[in-house]
Amino acid sequence: MLDKKLIETVKTYAAQMTNRVTLAVNQGEHPKRSELMDMLQSIADTSENISLNEETLPALRSPISFKIYREDQDTGIIFSGIPGGHEFSSLMLAILQAGGVPLKLDPDIQALIRSIREPLKFETAVSLSCHNCPEVVQALNQFALLNDQISSEMIEGSAFQTWIDENNIQGVPAVFLNGKSLANGKIEIAAMVEKLSSYFTLTESDQVTPTDETIQDVVVVGGGPAGVSSAIYAARKGLKVTLVAERFGGQVKDTMGIENLISVPTTTGPELTAALRTHLEAYDVITKEHLQVSEIVPGKPTIVKLSSGKEIHTKTLIIATGAKWRELGIPGEKENIGQGVAYCPHCDGPFFKGKDVAVI
Repeated sequence: MLDKKLIETVKTYAAQMTNRVTLAVNQGEHPKRSELMDMLQSIADTSENISLNEETLPALRSPISFKIYREDQDTGIIFSGIPGGHEFSSLMLAILQAGGVPLKLDPDIQALIRSIREPLKFETAVSLSCHNCPEVVQALNQFALLNDQISSEMIEGSAFQTWIDENNIQGVPAVFLNGKSLANGKIEIAAMVEKLSSYFTLTESDQVTPTDETIQDVVVVGGGPAGVSSAIYAARKGLKVTLVAERFGGQVKDTMGIENLISVPTTTGPELTAALRTHLEAYDVITKEHLQVSEIVPGKPTIVKLSSGKEIHTKTLIIATGAKWRELGIPGEKENIGQGVAYCPHCDGPFFKGKDVAVI
């Protein structure tokens, strides 16, 4: 059962829905099924556009698995386990977006996902205490909403330990595509889109010949504090600005405790990232999120090529790509991320309980 304050918050967001959404729970017996049903019923009670059904769904893995329908059409979104903790936001976003709330993916990425013609079945193992997992789950759920060839299943690791052991999962999120490992451990959406790029087809007609009106005054590469500051200062002077970021907030988004930002006694990375976004959105800045810069062609104007295949022409380029996790640079380090190598003790530490661990 959800607490009253959370229920009121859900009601507020659910009021934005324009489509009917059904939560279809697989029938069967399970020790945690009543807990799941109580949670989903509490959500269904917040809006006449949300309903809860029990069905026989042999394709689902468990009696605590459920899928989401939009106007009686299967969205391809599946949750296996109880999506509490950080994953509650993934569940609510899936319901709201299936209900008609606009998606948060860049239009270029949406076009790429719609162009996929092969069936893609994503399975994502998560921990409810992992603050990186929801970003991956939420992106893949949007992929499923965009393309009926795509399905996305969140799998709560603690509820499906046998499956975790069979797949030798030692870090989350762990993403599988059509039964094969696609990504282990922390992964950015831009990197995932790049992995899927073999499925995408762009034609020359997707490119638009720039005019003087469409050439940007400034392109900023990087979505951390430095990049956002650059974009805001340029926009305040009336310049045409585009910001390109693999992930909004940059590395600071992963910092759970921030106590050295002058005038702010304490905050968290996600809170600071949300404040950066709010500040940026107060100005006329085009944001291209979850995209990488694949090439820069100097000239007048400079051409910035994106991983989506699109190009941005600009008079000025500011590079504010910041920092990344410090790596040792030894053989096997990158290859074994999620298979014994981890950077986040908060999320991945429990996987190594009872094992010999080296902390560097």
